[in-house]
Amino acid sequence: MRSGNRSNALLVELLIVVLFFMLSAIVLLQVFSKARNLDDRAEALADATAMAQDIADRLSAAEDPEAALAAMGFAAAATGVRPVTWFLERDGLRFTVVTGEEPQPAGTLLRCTVTVYGAEKEPLLTLPAARYREVSP
Repeated sequence: MRSGNRSNALLVELLIVVLFFMLSAIVLLQVFSKARNLDDRAEALADATAMAQDIADRLSAAEDPEAALAAMGFAAAATGVRPVTWFLERDGLRFTVVTGEEPQPAGTLLRCTVTVYGAEKEPLLTLPAARYREVSP
C-alpha cells in the first residue's frame, strides 16, 4: 500500500509543477504583450512628434503659412475667420493647426499652433511655430 501512496504523491507533485510552469508562462505572455503594446504606442508617438515638428518647421520657414498648409494637404475649417483652423488626417492621427496674426509696431507676428490628436481623440502633443514679418518702409 505504501508504494501506491508514493506513486500518487509523485503524480500530484508533478501536476503541481506543471501547473506552476503553465501559470508562469501565462504571466510572461501577458507581460510581453503589454510591453509590445507600449512599444507600439511609443513608436506612434515618436512618429507623430516627428511629423508635427516637420509641420512646425515648415510653417516657421514659410512666407505664407496658409499656402504652405494647403500644399501639405491641410484643409481649412472656415475661411475668412481669424484665427483659422486647419485639419489633416494621416496614419490614424489628426493634425490641427491654428494660425493667427498679431500686429506689432514694426511688422506682424504670425503664430501657428500644431496639435496632434490620437485615435481616442485626446491631444498627444502641441507645438508652437512663429514667424515675424517686418513691414517694409
